[in-house]
Amino acid sequence: MKEVQKIKKELSNLPVGSIVLLETSAENILTVSIHSIKSLIEQGYNVIILSVSRPCFNLMNIYEKSRINTENVFILDCICKSQGIKSEEKKNVIHLKSVSALTEISLAINECITRIPGKKLVFIDSITTMLIYNDQNIFSRFLHYLLTKLRIQKISGLMLSLETEADKEVMAQIAQLCDRIIKIK
Repeated sequence: MKEVQKIKKELSNLPVGSIVLLETSAENILTVSIHSIKSLIEQGYNVIILSVSRPCFNLMNIYEKSRINTENVFILDCICKSQGIKSEEKKNVIHLKSVSALTEISLAINECITRIPGKKLVFIDSITTMLIYNDQNIFSRFLHYLLTKLRIQKISGLMLSLETEADKEVMAQIAQLCDRIIKIK
């Protein structure tokens, strides 16, 4: 699959603290997500995943089936609590109230950054979903704050987004904050 090779090539040798926006189609978003995380873990990253589109247990099952070492994955789950799902507590999962709890999300990311040793990357699994649940201006400010903080701490970031005509203005603002934009069809 040529998309997988493109992902590996584009994500190899990321400069420390770089911020990447990865745009793809709805049909490919899960595949792109899986292969991005797998590639990053193979490069020695501990990946902090802000999951706003799938519950943690679903992600863990997908990762295990995809032979991704889940010891290097830490999930900030914005789904289970907001949907009233009782999920088993795990050392590498933090359950957050909702996708719109931006302060709680920010604090949880900071906690993970200080707790997790080694080379780290924050992976936001869907900018598109976050825009559905948050005011565009507030979300843009939140993302600017978060990405600036990551850069200062020399921590890389990867954001996944659907390539869509909607939210062009906000996506243009987000793109300005990125060191690289990768488009996977």
